[in-house]
Amino acid sequence: MSDTAESESRLSKSEVENELLHMSAADWARAQRFANFFSRSLTGITGDDLLQETLTKLLSQDRVWKRGLKPILVLFVAMRGVSSNDLKKELNGPIDPFKAVSTTDEEPEDGSREHFELGVTHDTPEAALIKRQLLEQIEADVSQDEDAHLLLLMWIDGVRGAEAATELGMDAKRHDAARKRLARRLAPYEMARMQQ
Repeated sequence: MSDTAESESRLSKSEVENELLHMSAADWARAQRFANFFSRSLTGITGDDLLQETLTKLLSQDRVWKRGLKPILVLFVAMRGVSSNDLKKELNGPIDPFKAVSTTDEEPEDGSREHFELGVTHDTPEAALIKRQLLEQIEADVSQDEDAHLLLLMWIDGVRGAEAATELGMDAKRHDAARKRLARRLAPYEMARMQQ
């Protein structure tokens, strides 16, 4: 379809304003019910917010209002699209909207929340590949030192300190020596990471 034919099939900004001004009170009430329905799965967005965002997009011509369609139908379809897009942004965003997230590393003093989460970022496939390659490089570098290599594997599994020593059957002195050797081997990688 050519640009001219497409622009002829859609309402101009003034025509959109005119259609909105001539909507009945019953249509506005229906639009509000639709907005409340579509916003129920969005975090921090009310029906009023969704309706306002949709109207803004229609008036700015970001959303198309085709000629001959009833205003309530256009609002229904546009609000469904806006809410769907907002939900996708929420779900694919770096923070899970359904978790309590702290802005600090400290637990709340009043203990009001049972579960405490820190914000996380999602890795891209490229970042995950780089991390995997770096881990393989570190493992190859440490593989000559059996105790340090076993300790690294425990650290990868999230086991540290006395628990790691117990799991590996090491006494405190042997564990501490392996930990220091591993820390020396990891120091160049940490320096490289800090310089990025």
